[in-house]
Amino acid sequence: MKKSDLLKLSVGNIGNAWAFMMIFLFLPNFLIEDIFTGDPLANTLAYSVITISITAGAITYLFAGYISDKTMTRWGKRRPFFLLAIPAGICYLFLGAVSSSAPVMTNFIFVTIIATVYAVLDRMQYCCYWSLYMDLTNPEERITTSVTFNMFGLIGTVGALFLTPILNKFLPFSTIIILVAGVYMATILFAFFFGPREDVEKLQDKRETQGYFTCLKECVRERNFLIYLIATFFFVLGYSISVLILIPFIEYHSIGITYMLIALLPVALFYFYIFNRLAKTWGRLKAFKFALLVGIITLPICVFLAAGLVPLQFIPVFFIIVIILQVVIGILTFQYAVLMDLTLEGREAFFAGLFLFVIVIPIPVSSSLIGPIRDFLSYEYLIWSGENFSFIVIFLITAIFLLVSYLFLRKIKIKKN
Repeated sequence: MKKSDLLKLSVGNIGNAWAFMMIFLFLPNFLIEDIFTGDPLANTLAYSVITISITAGAITYLFAGYISDKTMTRWGKRRPFFLLAIPAGICYLFLGAVSSSAPVMTNFIFVTIIATVYAVLDRMQYCCYWSLYMDLTNPEERITTSVTFNMFGLIGTVGALFLTPILNKFLPFSTIIILVAGVYMATILFAFFFGPREDVEKLQDKRETQGYFTCLKECVRERNFLIYLIATFFFVLGYSISVLILIPFIEYHSIGITYMLIALLPVALFYFYIFNRLAKTWGRLKAFKFALLVGIITLPICVFLAAGLVPLQFIPVFFIIVIILQVVIGILTFQYAVLMDLTLEGREAFFAGLFLFVIVIPIPVSSSLIGPIRDFLSYEYLIWSGENFSFIVIFLITAIFLLVSYLFLRKIKIKKN
């Protein structure tokens, strides 16, 4: 893929990441603090919205790749689905359209329905969006493609994390949601109109004719791919459960989110740089295993840093997030690059659909765990007080999940990286 085409296509990931991180990190807090205020199960209800909607999106992935492979239009078989960003973005607009004066269950049902419709449309679009990367990428370009893809995603993530707290001082959450919906639709449509085109003539020669279950059997027979799916489930489960509590963790210790993000940005860029270098030196799979191993060893340190009866200062909180960030960026850097190494030619979208299902389904599992953990483990235990104990439990759970993933990754054998 030409560098210019790679950059134009990657612009869409700004909107993808920004919109997703707003729901992932800020929607639960908005619901807990402004909509479900005073309800004894406010945390559980808020994270249930995430659980239900993202589960529906994950199920969509199981069929999205197959539908894309079976599609043929004059624009190709991936790019037409970019247009689903329009109805998905319209649904996104309504996420903030709830009133604290309405009954709790009414708001819960409304937000859950809107978030679910958005998730289904968006996941269909995203599966085709990533499949186009695999269609157009040669083996030697995979780590560069993955890093570029995630760097643009980092822009969206930083936009969500950095700008949201600032904008929230002047604007209501509903207005911020409208702005994010605009960014989401604009960036993906930019990728549709100005990004790389598909070679329709070649696609017609390779048009998918096999049935869904035939394709599924073919994927399952690929031992490395099957093992990678299992490993993927656990490493996403590990990092998602820790990322979900980062904003509450920072706020609990009365640390300014904006200042924390400014300090973390150069750290994130350093991680992307060093992992890119390691991938070229060691190979993608070995570098990935190293990144996870570092996380497994260092995450227990979070337990000791977070211990105590008083809120932490900036430096200890910073080091805890630096440890978690290393795991997150390691996974973002390598997960797609390794997937490309394990994908059969002609099955890119189908493999991507199964993979995306597996990297999304742990998120609702995580959110369903966090709600009860924060509701029922926010008491004094031993030397911890308040929510400190719930954070400790989550850090330890993260380390355990990453260890399981690492053990499965060790069983994968790739001849060439």
